[in-house]
Amino acid sequence: MARFDGPSRCSSAKPLTFRWFGFPPCEPHEDNIDAAVEVLMAKVTPPGRVWNPWSGTMVKREFRHRIVHASKGELVPVDEVKPVDVANPPPLYEIRWQDINVTDRLEDGTQRFGKVAVRMYHSEPEEAPGHFIGHHAHEKDLTATDVNAAQNEEIATAIGWYRQGRDSKWGIAGEAT
Repeated sequence: MARFDGPSRCSSAKPLTFRWFGFPPCEPHEDNIDAAVEVLMAKVTPPGRVWNPWSGTMVKREFRHRIVHASKGELVPVDEVKPVDVANPPPLYEIRWQDINVTDRLEDGTQRFGKVAVRMYHSEPEEAPGHFIGHHAHEKDLTATDVNAAQNEEIATAIGWYRQGRDSKWGIAGEAT
């Protein structure tokens, strides 16, 4: 199989349609970007994480803003979107958020302020040239013993969603592509 190092459609300066095909699924009546934002928000809200209304709203807007810019083909390669698992078709990409401000309540009741990195993996199937399909998101575990191995597990989850949706064309069957 050929190795793929091509740029993402999300940095192509061409409009795209975003679809969420991951867990939880996007309901037919639901907006796909809203569904992805909710998944992303859930991933950065582990037990002990606290959000004030302002900061939670700002993080949601940051997630939405990046996905909307991706759908306009406006992401900056490597800083905001980059290929992952390039040795295996289909290539997957990650949309990246590097410095999401968070507050964690520690067991002793004190709070710790910090920043986290967040990733959303998506595919850009050949058979759907005007789309990019979100499959999985996670908060990158920078404290893991092997950060790369931990991230590879997350990428494997995204690949699983890609494969699961391949027959149904990720919910875009019947649309003009």
